[in-house]
Amino acid sequence: MKLRIITISIVVLLLSIYACGSKKKELKEKYGLEEEKEKPKSKHKPTLAEIFSENITAPELEYHVTRLSDSTMEGRETGTRGGRKAAKYIWDYFVEQQLVFPKELDGYFQKYTAAQNDKPIVVLETDIKAYEFGEDFIAFFPHDRIDIKDDHVIFAGYGIEDPKYNDYAYQDVKNKIVLVVGGEPRDKYGNYIISNELDPYTGRTLPSVWSRDPIKGYILRRNAAMRHGAKAMLYYDPYHHDYFWRNFRKHFAQKKLEISVKKDSVYDFLINKDIFADITGYDNPEDIKYTKKTRKYSVPIHINYRNTSEVIEGINTVGILEGDPDSDEYIIVLSHYDGQGKHDGKIYPSANDNASGVAASLEMIEAFKTAKDSGFVPRRHLVFINLSGREQNMIGARFYVQHPVIPLEKTLAVIELHKLGRLRNLKSDDDLPEFYPISISFNGFNKANFKNALDQLQSYNNYISLKYKPLVEASDYTHFMRKHVPVIYYYGTSNYSGYHEPEDTADRVSYDVIEKRTRFVFQIIWDLAYKKHL
Repeated sequence: MKLRIITISIVVLLLSIYACGSKKKELKEKYGLEEEKEKPKSKHKPTLAEIFSENITAPELEYHVTRLSDSTMEGRETGTRGGRKAAKYIWDYFVEQQLVFPKELDGYFQKYTAAQNDKPIVVLETDIKAYEFGEDFIAFFPHDRIDIKDDHVIFAGYGIEDPKYNDYAYQDVKNKIVLVVGGEPRDKYGNYIISNELDPYTGRTLPSVWSRDPIKGYILRRNAAMRHGAKAMLYYDPYHHDYFWRNFRKHFAQKKLEISVKKDSVYDFLINKDIFADITGYDNPEDIKYTKKTRKYSVPIHINYRNTSEVIEGINTVGILEGDPDSDEYIIVLSHYDGQGKHDGKIYPSANDNASGVAASLEMIEAFKTAKDSGFVPRRHLVFINLSGREQNMIGARFYVQHPVIPLEKTLAVIELHKLGRLRNLKSDDDLPEFYPISISFNGFNKANFKNALDQLQSYNNYISLKYKPLVEASDYTHFMRKHVPVIYYYGTSNYSGYHEPEDTADRVSYDVIEKRTRFVFQIIWDLAYKKHL
């Protein structure tokens, strides 16, 4: 009898072990979780970062996500009424938390304009001929509209403005049409006079940035013409004609939003040989004798530009929680607040993507402010940026990096928060697993040291499971990374039901998940803001 009881007990125990293993296997398959190694039990004294992270709570996170994804926000698409309402919601919260705004801005808003890259309607004609846009001349930068008529064009040589050589030194091109050409000046021995870089084989100087890279050379000339107040710039570059015309066709092949140029900027066009000869009387720019005297070509010319795309206004929000007054170093906490918008009568609430990231950043502001008010002032300034235009080719991030209100060289790290409130296939909080995975990608930090620091932090954050993934160019941080600013990307998963659909609603976000994830990320940012050395 005893043997029978012992046998039954063993069978029950084995069945229990099997059931437990099956449950873990089920959770692993359902949520994509990795097996968690049992953490050694040790006494842990809470850190200051842990203590102040407790100010980040699920009810407050839920409040922000619910407000931002409410139907009155109409999906928060950039350039719409709902997008502006969301920006104002963030502005009001910045005021409540007493953040300061950058001195470069008149408030917390950094505004920009953008337009679809539809082909504009452009007329360029002289007294001899009307030329065809896309064939005889092209343009890349989007503009609004302009109508210019003049009886002459000012030739400004290479259009170069450099300490060693300046085509604008004796030119007055304000409110004029200026003509410039590709290439750069050389001495009688064939040496490029701007460059100091030598060809190791010939001993001669190599081309400078003004002609080595066709795109950079074009942009530099455009900026120089704009600085000197030119109304329009005609650029003839015979050396890269096919390159520019090929890229022009590619530029308009795919529809996307592009950052617009301000109305008071220069209108610029690349022209072909026929237009150049029509204006100057020369087929080859090298046949023109360059002088310091202003050269005018008396050619009646008419340029009319009309943008066929609707111009929208985007808004980035920027608020600063100031740290040590003697510091000139900054940490940026980044998220995008725009969503999918309203289309065909359906609202896309975009609750997890990315009201969850915005809510996390807003709650971090309160937690850091509480710490600062308690006497724990960060060594570095914390900048909270909520971008628009993420869903439209990341135009908000591109504009910020082109017009940073915090010097990029003083920006020690950019931390992006994205889609923090969902787990894969999670249907309700009743299905929550034991560990919440958070994906981390980073660039610009010592890999081994940074991973060790994160692993140590995770060791006493019992709800977090870390997933390290390669950093690819997939979100707003991309534009900072290209400028060699260290970045860290924290995100949940895109593989959840309702992603980019009307079903991405606030009631489907798990606020326990977002609370634990946000508290964990807060502690990492705390180290970046408070440590003496990064």
